[in-house]
Amino acid sequence: MKTRAKMVRIAVASGVLVLAVALAHVGGVAAAGTLCALCPVGFAQIAAASGSIPWGLVPGVLAVLAIVFLIGRAFCSWLCPSQLLKNVFGGRSPRGILGRSGKAANDRALESCAPNDDAAAPAHGGCASCAEASGLGLKTQGIVLAVLLVVSFAVGFPVFCLLCPIGLVFGTLWAFNRVFVLLQPGWELIVFPLMLVAELFLFKRWCSSVCPLGFFFGLVGKLRAKLGFGVRPVADCATCLSREGCRTCSTVCPEDIDVSDSGKTTLEHCTFCLDCVENCPTKSIKLAVKESAADADRSSH
Repeated sequence: MKTRAKMVRIAVASGVLVLAVALAHVGGVAAAGTLCALCPVGFAQIAAASGSIPWGLVPGVLAVLAIVFLIGRAFCSWLCPSQLLKNVFGGRSPRGILGRSGKAANDRALESCAPNDDAAAPAHGGCASCAEASGLGLKTQGIVLAVLLVVSFAVGFPVFCLLCPIGLVFGTLWAFNRVFVLLQPGWELIVFPLMLVAELFLFKRWCSSVCPLGFFFGLVGKLRAKLGFGVRPVADCATCLSREGCRTCSTVCPEDIDVSDSGKTTLEHCTFCLDCVENCPTKSIKLAVKESAADADRSSH
């Protein structure tokens, strides 16, 4: 189902992709292949493959990480070419059918707006499970990154660029360019799309369990959560229906976040897809820099 928020995300990501390709054809101003200059994974791989630090790439990488710190993982929903394909062709949840925690949303009753008493204590166990699963995903991504760096060092080449969904999207566009502009068809036109399908639609936990770029974003997200800093969707407990059993926000959220329990999980994992804002039946969810008084009271206990 193409909601308004999803259509806007598709338009924004498509526009950025078209701009990148257009610039690559206008005097080589910003060739698509040079986008790895802004990628923390690309930077780490180049350093490992060359055995030296590419200092010229440091400003761009630091700028990207600073933006992630300020506005969270919005890149994943609004700019990432692989997520654009999911928005267009399906595969809404990057965390798989059962979400990040491996449990269906309805099985995780989070009475976030309930008073802070013993009866409400079990409600927050779901958050603990979610955080544990998230930590496991980050560790897995770290292991994948370490292996890639070792292999890049051994072969003297940034190997993940051959596997990265973002790189494969640009590689596919380059393959089409060879066919229709240069009249030079190649095997890439078949192999790259097949690899994309396998990574994004068959292996649905790619983003949460494999993508090494997610490792860097995850570290920055943990820093945001620790500092309690940043814009995040917050539910107004005065109108939120979570106490009546409503779980719309967690059901539509690709990251499996219960926004009615706004806190560190939201700061760390939210990609600002705005599906929760659009689908909330009482329009209780707004973007805010600070958590509500009720949330702050819960956090203090």
